[in-house]
Amino acid sequence: MAQPATLLLTRPKTASERFAKQVIAALGEMPVVHAPLIEIEHLPIASMPSDGTLVFTSGNGVEAWTGPKLPCFCVGQATAEKARASGFEPFVSGGTVEHLLDDLFNNRPKNMIIHVHGRHTRGKLVERLRASGLNAVGIVAYEQKLLPLPDHANSLLRGGAPVIVPLFSPRIAAHFSSYGPFGSQVKLIGISKFAAAACRGAHIAPSPDANGMISAISTVLPP
Repeated sequence: MAQPATLLLTRPKTASERFAKQVIAALGEMPVVHAPLIEIEHLPIASMPSDGTLVFTSGNGVEAWTGPKLPCFCVGQATAEKARASGFEPFVSGGTVEHLLDDLFNNRPKNMIIHVHGRHTRGKLVERLRASGLNAVGIVAYEQKLLPLPDHANSLLRGGAPVIVPLFSPRIAAHFSSYGPFGSQVKLIGISKFAAAACRGAHIAPSPDANGMISAISTVLPP
């Protein structure tokens, strides 16, 4: 009988615990190891707008927003679920910044579009909205501090047993990759082609969400 794969999770522990439960519910019990490679720190927002359309590209933005419950667009289901839990009634996009931009271009909010984001972003969302003639601003609402790979995770990756590592952003994928190369027993999964590109040999999830990641995990489990 093949040795079971260990799921190595690199997001902050709360998000990783939630994802681990989803994986186990879908695929059955497996060992899970937490090794957060990023720490989220909320920042004070100097001027909190009282009007506009909010855009959230992660649950971290929802958590960091302490202003009024304005109309909002969310990049995907997970972010939208967090927004609903916080009292918003979000428009849910298809899971990527490209989907989100298409929805904003199609709906064209008349008031200011406010992207609540972290210090590090991808996709140039605000710039592309402005280029299309929409009023848009960005608010840096949280820091994404990179953390070193813990010793216990490094030992696991070097130990020869099968390990599956889901990578949920290009920045985390690149940071994780800096500790490589890894043996063939380590299976990497990027949530998008951009995340996968940051780690040589990584698989790409069929959709940029938890279900897509779980589907990809199922394909690399030992027989």
